[in-house]
Amino acid sequence: MKTAGAVLLLVLGAPAMAQEAPAWTGAADCRLAAVKPQPATTPSWNGGCKAGFADGKGVLEWDDAKNKHYKMEAEFAAGRVRGEVTLRYPDGTVYKGPLTNGVPDGVGYFRFADGDQYEGDVRMDELTGSAEVLYANGDDYKGGFKKGKRDGVGVLTWVLGGRYEGGWKDGKPSGPGKIVYAGGTGREAAVQDGRVPGQADAISVSGGDYVVKRDFATPGSTHRDDAAMGIPVRPNKGFHDLSPEEQALVKSLYEGLAPGDEPPYPANGPADFYKAMARIVRETQVEGSVSVYVLVGADGKARNVTALGLKDQAARKAVAAVAAVIPYKPAVCAGQPCEMVYPYRIGFSLKP
Repeated sequence: MKTAGAVLLLVLGAPAMAQEAPAWTGAADCRLAAVKPQPATTPSWNGGCKAGFADGKGVLEWDDAKNKHYKMEAEFAAGRVRGEVTLRYPDGTVYKGPLTNGVPDGVGYFRFADGDQYEGDVRMDELTGSAEVLYANGDDYKGGFKKGKRDGVGVLTWVLGGRYEGGWKDGKPSGPGKIVYAGGTGREAAVQDGRVPGQADAISVSGGDYVVKRDFATPGSTHRDDAAMGIPVRPNKGFHDLSPEEQALVKSLYEGLAPGDEPPYPANGPADFYKAMARIVRETQVEGSVSVYVLVGADGKARNVTALGLKDQAARKAVAAVAAVIPYKPAVCAGQPCEMVYPYRIGFSLKP
């Protein structure tokens, strides 16, 4: 079994001794307890000062030795942080929670630059303890962590359906556990180290590089521009018209798909959806990535659509509206039509 979601391995600053006395930084008449990484020059503090120390609420900003910029919203008392802070890192990561000796420590929340979100135990700058992680792709994990990786006992729920419950070691399933299959039928299987005993491992399949052309030629030309490219399977074919290799590639997106089951799929292939996306790009001039999750009912109709990623709300709504009216082949669970999620993950780019 593959595991979805990025591995979270975070080193936010230089290591700190838990019992060391705080060094001081800042202006001589408004000192602050040390932060990590160490400021290369005197940091900027826009809050109040009292008896020679930072005091009250404000914003602390500094650059480290590599000229990377940090920004922290916090309350200080006698130069020391009091309560929780909001710390913004150079790569866009945001931390909200307590500090010890200038580094995250306690129960806190991280939103990483890639969109992953971690809420739970932080031990002296390490993601260690119990936590919940919502991954950018929609997968959710609840359980143990050790040094930024899933470790101990936990449950990974896949956005496309199904979940793994059991042991983890160094970020991978370890020891006994079980898979609850997608489709809402309650079917499950015992696993060892993430694998069903006696079941062959999935074969890695490489996709193609297909394109979808626009419906109409460029004005004054017979040439039709590409509406979408980099598509791994033939986009104008329904699931049962795909080759066995292409079907296997579609199935590989589903961590929790039971052997012999089929995922949902656009009834006539995703080509019409991609053409509609090209029109949205032209009309809205938006760029960026979007993930669309369509809950397809046993009747092949979209029950619910969630679009994530684009900052333009109108564009997100337009994308979701298109996905909602596309006809789908329903998923098949144990030989019967069943409810399951179908994903579109695409990038919007304006043609130069």
